[in-house]
Amino acid sequence: MTINSGPSQPEPPSAWALAQEMGDSLADPTLFDPERFGLIAAIRELVAAAVTTDATPQDLATLNARIALVTDELLESQRSSATLLGRHRDGRVENLTQSGSGRLNPQAPSLIFDQVNPPHEGAEPVSVEVVGRCILTNAHLGPPGRAHGGIVATLLDETLGFATTMAGVSGMTAGITVRYRSSTPLHTPLTVTARYTHSEGRKRFATGEVRHGEVVAAEAEGIFIGS
Repeated sequence: MTINSGPSQPEPPSAWALAQEMGDSLADPTLFDPERFGLIAAIRELVAAAVTTDATPQDLATLNARIALVTDELLESQRSSATLLGRHRDGRVENLTQSGSGRLNPQAPSLIFDQVNPPHEGAEPVSVEVVGRCILTNAHLGPPGRAHGGIVATLLDETLGFATTMAGVSGMTAGITVRYRSSTPLHTPLTVTARYTHSEGRKRFATGEVRHGEVVAAEAEGIFIGS
């Protein structure tokens, strides 16, 4: 499936602005070739495996050469813009390549949100709670056996921003305050919950937390600036 990734110059100030420019030309992500998502899953597994490998220097040299060949093949087919947006049938726009939860970015944590109905255009903002789920791997290692605080902050930033978008008041992150309550384990199901609380002019406010089981690992408050 050939995908229109949008104009190459100049880059719009936000994914939302790009989506407005592209309108109905955005492809439905459910129609994307499944091999695209398979590639990302394979690369995520590769990165996690590379963190803990203890292969011999000779084996590593062979692997380096094989990976370089794959990289060269991927570079032969490049879009003009790294940003890739899709529009779902319910109207929701998905940024597939951003590094917070992009399903086509292997650097992004595999953060999947529960279904939430997008707001109707022009409707009044409503308080919406969103829930995301993920499992962090060795690729997200911080202290031994635990996740790096930066990736935990990323999960919160992404989920708080999604909450404001689903409330009908999307904006760019102006600031986020994270309080770490306990360590965040790897290889453990995590739940990231966030809700839009209120607006003050162009400022949108949201709160959220990361949990594993009943344990709160981190809490956050975010401010987002609307256009």
